[in-house]
Amino acid sequence: ALAYSPEDPITIPFWHTRGSGANYEVLKASVDAFNETVGKEKGIIVEEIYQGNYNTNVTKIQLGSQSGDIPVIAVTSSAHTAMLLDDNLTADMAPYMAETGFDLNNLLNVFLNVPAIHDGEVHTLPYVRSTPVFYYNKTMADAKGLTAPKTIADMETFCKALHTVNAATGEVDTWGFLMLEDTSFIQGGLLWSTGSPLVAEGGTSPALENKSLLRLFSDWRRWVDEGWCKPYAPTNASAECTELFYRGKLAAFIASCGSLGNIKKFAAENGFELGVSYLPYYDEPATGSGGGNICLINGNSDEQLRAGWEFINFIMQDEWVALNAIKTGYVPGTKSVAENETMKAAWAEDPNTRVAYELAWAYGNETPYFPERMEFVQIIAAATSLLIQEQSITPEEAFEQVQNDSAHLFN
Repeated sequence: ALAYSPEDPITIPFWHTRGSGANYEVLKASVDAFNETVGKEKGIIVEEIYQGNYNTNVTKIQLGSQSGDIPVIAVTSSAHTAMLLDDNLTADMAPYMAETGFDLNNLLNVFLNVPAIHDGEVHTLPYVRSTPVFYYNKTMADAKGLTAPKTIADMETFCKALHTVNAATGEVDTWGFLMLEDTSFIQGGLLWSTGSPLVAEGGTSPALENKSLLRLFSDWRRWVDEGWCKPYAPTNASAECTELFYRGKLAAFIASCGSLGNIKKFAAENGFELGVSYLPYYDEPATGSGGGNICLINGNSDEQLRAGWEFINFIMQDEWVALNAIKTGYVPGTKSVAENETMKAAWAEDPNTRVAYELAWAYGNETPYFPERMEFVQIIAAATSLLIQEQSITPEEAFEQVQNDSAHLFN
């Protein structure tokens, strides 16, 4: 018998990263719905607590594991999976899944082939998973007879055509493109399409060995030097990017599909139609999938973990998977959601909302397992800042800096 009941409920802390806008609205709705139905019936109260971004949340979990101040349920990024597994911070959910009949194979394949699911154990499930997509001002593109680009070469032509300069002042009226620095997510997605990703099985880096990172560095810097690609801002880069886009000062950019709900809303408010397409590719269509997973945290009692699983099981049903995707743009992570009537209706009304689902058959950013992934990403990000934001070094120098600073990771 469980220690909790409707007469004596248990409170389950849920630490998350979804603090505002459509993200918080759908999270709050799911927590309220659970507490009013399954939670009320079984005596479980989920208490949602916003803890900041992925880095902040994971750091608080790591520190809390020493003091005992830990959540039962937590959201963590795919990129932090290796760290959590190494620290034994995530509980195995497989026993609870077996008891409740949860079908693990109903997850999209990209979310099955990850280090957190191995040897019959399940340590995370896809919750707010995302993939990089190409956002563009469709009203501008239609006016010039342009269609969404497929390849990187197409993207260059597309963005150059939408780049405009004031003839009288020489100032840029509309930038053709802006690429944010997000090494594991955006640049990592582009590297997958070269066939030489950031890391590979065995602890190697094809991006260094085959120089695909140099290829990306060289193209990105050339775009900036040619004048149609705006360098990302040193602070609040994402906010500046979307603000320029809403004001018609930016024609296209790459960002998470998880921002679709908000971007679509603000584009409509600013009087233009939003276009969404797949991430442009180099040699073959490919991309990665990042974003957030949901998990149970070790250090809690079996009673707490069982109660926490009840909530995770609740939000992993297609009704909530579909609503989460529709409201925000995140990848709906189950195969069966394709037959959900709410999901099908949303896809029919706005095909943009289906792009992320089709791209989900990609590579998980946490695959393959590489414990030093975060350090490697930070090394590349530092070189990228000098190359693109400060423009103080060349692509060759940036590549050499990454090689030298990361040599100890691959010995």
